[in-house]
Amino acid sequence: MKKSLIIILIILLLALSSCNFNTPDSFTGDINDRKFTHYRQSDGCFSQFIETYKGTYYLANSFVYFSSDGISEYLKLCSRPDCKHNNADCIAYVNSNSIAYYNGYIYYVSIYQGSYWLFKMNMDGTDHINVKELASIKERFTGFFEHGYLYFYKGLIGMQGNTDKFIYKIAVYDNGDAEIITDTSDIGEICMFYPQNEYLYFYVYTDEMMYSIYRYSTAQFRWEDPINIKSGPGNVFINTDKVFWYVNGEGFYEYTYETKRIEHVADSIDSGLYGVSYNDEYIYAFQYFETKYSSVSPMFYIFDRQYNLVDSVLIDIKMEDYFSSLYVTELEDIVLISTSILKRPPDYYLVKSEFGSGDITLRKNSN
Repeated sequence: MKKSLIIILIILLLALSSCNFNTPDSFTGDINDRKFTHYRQSDGCFSQFIETYKGTYYLANSFVYFSSDGISEYLKLCSRPDCKHNNADCIAYVNSNSIAYYNGYIYYVSIYQGSYWLFKMNMDGTDHINVKELASIKERFTGFFEHGYLYFYKGLIGMQGNTDKFIYKIAVYDNGDAEIITDTSDIGEICMFYPQNEYLYFYVYTDEMMYSIYRYSTAQFRWEDPINIKSGPGNVFINTDKVFWYVNGEGFYEYTYETKRIEHVADSIDSGLYGVSYNDEYIYAFQYFETKYSSVSPMFYIFDRQYNLVDSVLIDIKMEDYFSSLYVTELEDIVLISTSILKRPPDYYLVKSEFGSGDITLRKNSN
């Protein structure tokens, strides 16, 4: 009897340790569609999630996870039957804090032989290849991917003493060298930056309550005047024409680049602390707390883009860290939630077709 149970358990574990990575037969679109390759500024995590024509990928604790549709269970990207999936020998392990997709490969940056290197791997996790060297350990590295390019500088975000003030751009798909895009010496100490289409956006910490957002055009090679806001990168969304942001206790703001005007457009949600994500149809506000532990469950609010409340739902599950974001991202029909955004992939979701019904169900990802 015990022997039979052991055999059954082994079969189950082997089944769980492998995934089907075949390209869906129904997919006939562009594998480099910009929705797959853009920098995802609306996500509740930074460069941990990617959507591709094969499925979705999530990076947690240096391991890459895969789900075929975003709501099926996320499994480590390794199909080796002899692997325990718990150390650096697992092919799902990348020793990185960000991943990106382009042209049929997953890209990441990791330390190799005393330097930061760009790596790529197949979409099933096999064949990790070091593509090109980016910076030395002494120089350090911070970078973000978009549309087949990596934008980076040689330093760490928010660290005093970063001596190299240049922003570099390098293609991920060839053996070409990095080129200098711009010099940031005149804007102050960068606490965050990212690419968004033809622009680079820089957040510079000015004092205890304020950030300055600088915009640099990579097409016209020029800087624009900064705007000063009371909100960090997590509560901000920027497009070509406007900057949108939320300030806890004050409400929603908009800045228009053409008129250079800031407007207070809607009141605050309540007296709690909220992270905010702006998407095409909806704005999501997700509650967090000042401490890691809380006896109160966080609220999740859905607004339309005119700041009208559409619906809300209590996230009545145990969170590992109530100070962190619970919101991961929005896909076409669903919103993904994680009980520990840094340590594990999405494990719950909301169905967008229920928004406005007054009866939203929080669902567990299927096994």
